[in-house]
Amino acid sequence: MSKREQIKSFGIVALIVFLFCVPLLLKNIYWLHILCLACINVLLASSLRTINLTGELSLGQVGFMLIGAYTSALLSLRMGLSVWLAMLLGGLVAAAVALVLGYPILRTKGVYFTVLTFLVAEIFRLSMWYTPSLSGGPAGLSKIPAPSAINILGITAITFATKSAYYYLLLVIVLLSLVVLFRVERSLGFTWMAIRQNDSLAESVGINVMGYKLIAFVVGCFFAGIAGALFAHFMHLLTTDVTAMFGMLMSIYVVIYMVVGGQARFAGPIVGAVVLTLVPEFARPLKEYQPIIFGALVIFIIFFMRQGLIGLPYYLPLWWRKALGYLKKMPLVKVRLSQ
Repeated sequence: MSKREQIKSFGIVALIVFLFCVPLLLKNIYWLHILCLACINVLLASSLRTINLTGELSLGQVGFMLIGAYTSALLSLRMGLSVWLAMLLGGLVAAAVALVLGYPILRTKGVYFTVLTFLVAEIFRLSMWYTPSLSGGPAGLSKIPAPSAINILGITAITFATKSAYYYLLLVIVLLSLVVLFRVERSLGFTWMAIRQNDSLAESVGINVMGYKLIAFVVGCFFAGIAGALFAHFMHLLTTDVTAMFGMLMSIYVVIYMVVGGQARFAGPIVGAVVLTLVPEFARPLKEYQPIIFGALVIFIIFFMRQGLIGLPYYLPLWWRKALGYLKKMPLVKVRLSQ
């Protein structure tokens, strides 16, 4: 292992240790709530990147997130199923729906694929909206149960009655999901990128383009479903209002998280989701200027940081060298003070 890889590994371990120490350092319940939402957004944006590796941009992640959320909520709320099993089934049902719809959807490319996935997500949302007997309709579902306690060797039990406990639960599940996504990308990423560059050429050398695209689509939708299940049991409430988590605006936000964070690297969507979830909260005291600040930040990153936020270590020294160059070119002005 090279020195650079050792430093990188040490940095990752240090970051994970810090994340586990956050509830001990941060006693504010509101900010713990925001960090929990940031964890869910990280998983959602990372699942979108898996699909994007094949060269397709999906606007339907929130639709499959909705499937996972309502599946898990209904199984645990009305059928009395264990929340742990219900969450897993939420992801599996989302993946099964993606498998069924994947072939016809993936036959389209480019903007047609993007529009079609967005319409599919809207169909899912409206289906829940207009079936009150199943989903509660406009009122939504409430009193969604929390996960059952985890017994540790019969000595103690971890319950999920506090924000800190939910934070640890979300952190562990999201970290495990990211490890799985990373390993899948290491295994299939080269093939996906070949398809992204030129799918016709990839097919001519024996790559099953449709098959590999379908794998990426199903894997991405599975983890979107897991994100939805986590969201349902964290919030204890689900609604399909257009301004809610499953609305059109959230579909756009997920894409922004990925692009602004840096879609070329695995950590890009993670950084983008965390930063763009926290920035609006820091700007909340500015009230009506909050959306302006968010939009200005996104525009600045897109225009001046093509690699996204993940490329900040590269851009900062570059900007510093340019600033020094401009200063050296500026003429020196000597001001003589008259007596």
